[in-house]
Amino acid sequence: MSQYETTSQPSDGSPAFTDSEPAAWLAGQLAASTVRRILISSLNLDFTLRQDRVNTEHMQILAGITEELPPIVVHEPSGRVLDGIHRVRAALAQERTRISAIVYDGSDEDAFAVAVRLNTAHGLPLSRAERIAAAERILRTHPRWSNRMIAGVTGLAESTVRVRRRDLPGPRSCARVGRDGRVRPVNAVDGRLRASRLLAERPNASAREIAREAGVSPNTVLDVRRRLAEGREPVQARGGKAGAPATPCPTGPSDLEKITEAMLVGLMADPSIRLNNRGRFLIHWMRANREALNTRPDVVCAIPDHWSVPVARLARAYSLFWQDLARQLEHRSAEPPRESADPLLEPPSLP
Repeated sequence: MSQYETTSQPSDGSPAFTDSEPAAWLAGQLAASTVRRILISSLNLDFTLRQDRVNTEHMQILAGITEELPPIVVHEPSGRVLDGIHRVRAALAQERTRISAIVYDGSDEDAFAVAVRLNTAHGLPLSRAERIAAAERILRTHPRWSNRMIAGVTGLAESTVRVRRRDLPGPRSCARVGRDGRVRPVNAVDGRLRASRLLAERPNASAREIAREAGVSPNTVLDVRRRLAEGREPVQARGGKAGAPATPCPTGPSDLEKITEAMLVGLMADPSIRLNNRGRFLIHWMRANREALNTRPDVVCAIPDHWSVPVARLARAYSLFWQDLARQLEHRSAEPPRESADPLLEPPSLP
């Protein structure tokens, strides 16, 4: 027989959530839970969200109450007490061996979010520092949650969550799930660029499949596909003519990466480029340079101090090459270039 002894039907006593909180998600998490009388000795009491593991004064107050306290919330897979650790300590002080518990069966990541919400909504609330630490962990485990959703779970201001998300290292999610459960792209331009790249790589994929991977709507994918078929860019430049190439001046590394990505997507969508050796060589070369942009921080960290100056000089020499290339392209005659008769000048064929 299981260590949990079922004594009732699925619980209808889940904590009530106000409209200002992510009620649908939290209520849904606890909807299928059951209330059981469980052995206190079976619980894992090591888990806590608090810097001070137990507030002795609060525990003693609860121990002095003779009435049955509300059920605790337990994560069944791990036995961790998600809500009610002081009620458990009080029961132990009363020398009881069993306690009523809402038994929750979810992932470790979701269990942590449930614990945070419950411990900020009632009882002995978490401190601001404890809530900030919890928000940082949820940002890592639920990167697609919106700032407002995480703010509702942790009881923090949305601006506080936004700052913490910005300061966290690592990749950013391309979409966010709001409190209404709808998935929205973080940046509409980035979503269109991702969709256009996926369409260029897999032209026969369905709009729903591309939309799911790019974090945009199927209608957006259809619009991007139509624009590419018409030879236009996936995103119309503001203040510019529809269909005209947009090549804004980069103001920083992130802008340069976005412009490179947009340019590469446009090249891949142009049949006059992707269907010949010269064009495929250009796409291959542009891809290599894009990867170099993405690994820039790793390159900087890999250079020893005594090689910093020589590599910096080499980098400046490369920048002169790019400037010369820009001048050649800007001043090149409008006439098409003549085909070279020298095979050594021909770009290599790519598979």
